[in-house]
Amino acid sequence: MRNAYHLSAALLMLIASAAVSASDRDYDRTVAAQPHGVVDISNVAGRVEVRGWDRAEVSVHGELEEGVERVDVSSEGGRTIIKVVLPHNSGRHGEAQLKVQIPKGSELDVSAVSADVATSGVQGMQRLSAVSGDVSAELYGGDLELKTVSGDVHLKGHGQPAKLHVSTVSGDMHLEHGAGDLEAGTVSGTLVATLDTARSVRVRSTSGDLRFDGRLAHGASFDASTVSGDLNVRASADGGFAFEVSSFSGDITNCFGVKAERTSQYGPGSVLQGTRGEGAGHVRLKTMSGDVQLCDRT
Repeated sequence: MRNAYHLSAALLMLIASAAVSASDRDYDRTVAAQPHGVVDISNVAGRVEVRGWDRAEVSVHGELEEGVERVDVSSEGGRTIIKVVLPHNSGRHGEAQLKVQIPKGSELDVSAVSADVATSGVQGMQRLSAVSGDVSAELYGGDLELKTVSGDVHLKGHGQPAKLHVSTVSGDMHLEHGAGDLEAGTVSGTLVATLDTARSVRVRSTSGDLRFDGRLAHGASFDASTVSGDLNVRASADGGFAFEVSSFSGDITNCFGVKAERTSQYGPGSVLQGTRGEGAGHVRLKTMSGDVQLCDRT
C-alpha cells in the first residue's frame, strides 16, 4: 500500500511538471532587416531585452506563459514590428520574456506595460515607454526619448553627444557619462545625472531631489528647479558662467564664498547672483522649499 501511495504521488508530480512545461512555450524567429531601419516592439507584461549586433537581421527569442496567445513578427519597407498578442476577452494575461537582437544602427521604439525594458549596443535613436516597469538603456550617441509612469530609469552613456529627453512620474532617474543636451523631469523621484560635457541642461522636479555633476561646454545653459526637493549642482565650465540662484524658504550655499542675500527684510526668500570666470555660460537654479548647493568644481 505504501509503495502504491508513493507511486501515485510521483505520478501526480510528473503530470503537474508536464503541465507547466506545456503551458510555458519558447518562441524563436529571425527575419531580414535593414542596417538602419526601424524596429518597433510592444509587450504587455514581462520583459523586453534588446541588444544591437552587426547582422542585418532581427532575431526574436521569447519565453511565453500560458496567458500569451502568440508573438507576431513582420518586416517590410525597412520596418520590423514585434508584438506580443494576448487572448481576446480573457481575464488571464500571461507574461512574455523577449530577447531581441537588432542591427546596431536601427532606430528603436519600445512600448511596455507592466514590463521592464533593457537596451544595449543600439546606436540609433531610441524611443522607450514603460508603465509600471523599470527601464535601463545604454547610450551611443543616438538621441533618446524616454517616458515612464512608475518605474526607475538607469542610463549609461559613453560621453557621445546626443539629445536626451526623459520624464518619469514616480520613479528615480540615474544617468552616468551622458553628453550633449539633457531635458528631464520627475514628479516624486530622485534625479541624479553626470554629464561628461553638456551643451544645455533643463531639469525639473516636484518633490524629488536633483543632483548634477559634470562639465558645461563653453556658453552652455543650465536650468534646474524643484518645488520641495533639494538641488545639488557641481558644474565646472569652459569660460565660466553667470549664476542666479533663488529659494523661497530653503538655504543657499556655495563653494566660492559668495553670500546669499535676502529678497525681503520681513519675509522669506533669498537669492544668490554672480559670475564665475568669464561668465560665458548661464546657470539658473530655483526652488520653493528645498535647499540649494552650487559649486564650480567637480
